Order: sequence, then structure tokens, then C-alpha cells
Amino acid sequence: MAKGYWVCTGTIHTPLGMVSYISAFNSWLEAVGARLLVRDLFSDVREGEPGTVNVIVEFESREAAVAAYESQEYQKLIELRTPHSDMSVTITEELTD
Repeated sequence: MAKGYWVCTGTIHTPLGMVSYISAFNSWLEAVGARLLVRDLFSDVREGEPGTVNVIVEFESREAAVAAYESQEYQKLIELRTPHSDMSVTITEELTD
């Protein structure tokens, strides 16, 4: 089965405001069996204006990635994040041949 991913890009406006989100997010990842693959807060953006934050999270499957995003727990985490950042989250799946 193909793994699922969150590809997140954006900008953090108030870094100290993100502390509670990041702490809760890291604990939540463990609880849903996800794995943080990339967390780069100062990406070298060459094209476009996606912001300098890049995060990639790996899930067991695309379905697991969707279910995690739609969960009540993550919806509460979004409320912690949004006052302090502008992020885009895309759910995708790995390429398999």
C-alpha cells in the first residue's frame, strides 16, 4: 500500500505563539502513527512564494493521512496554529510502480 503524506508550506508570523502547537503536534503525530520526515523553518525558496516553512509528514496510507487531518484532535490543533501562521497543507501519496 502506498504511503500518504502531508506536504505543508507557509510562514510563521509569531514563533513564540507556535510553541504550544508544535508541542501538541509532536505528541499527536506519535498517537496517530505518523512520522515527521522534513521540518525546515528557513527553506531556500527559489520559485514562487510558498513561505520559508516546509514540513512533510508520512502516514501509513493516503486514507490515514486524510483521517488524521479530519480528526477532531487535529482540528483543535489547527486552532492553535492559525493565529500564528499562514500554512498550506496538501495531502498526497507516494509514487509506486
